[in-house]
Amino acid sequence: MDRLADFEKCDAERALVTIELLCRIPEGLAAFAGHALTVPQLVKTILKISDRATEHAAAALLAVCSESEECRREAVVARVLTPLLLVVQSDCTERAKRKAKMLLKLLRDSWPQDCVGNSDDFACNELVVPL
Repeated sequence: MDRLADFEKCDAERALVTIELLCRIPEGLAAFAGHALTVPQLVKTILKISDRATEHAAAALLAVCSESEECRREAVVARVLTPLLLVVQSDCTERAKRKAKMLLKLLRDSWPQDCVGNSDDFACNELVVPL
């Protein structure tokens, strides 16, 4: 996770595939869920490298957020809402869109109440994405 941001596109895609695959086994999932940089790095890679990288980052992020409430809080702090909404609206793969929608549903209860409590005043207007 420490070096993910330093990789070239092809290597970053391979690393994200590996991370996603490792998150499918309990030991790998626990290791990534416990690593301080996992959630912020995965959030940063969404829509930054390629559609394929976005797909694998969203899948890995879904896995770690499903595993840990702390990871869900970290994802909210890392401002994952905007990239996820953009994935849903983009030309990304259907799998990436499906993972993004699943993540949005999973994280729904983790958003601060002042951001979602009253949409009329848009208290957290940085979370609003124009269509």
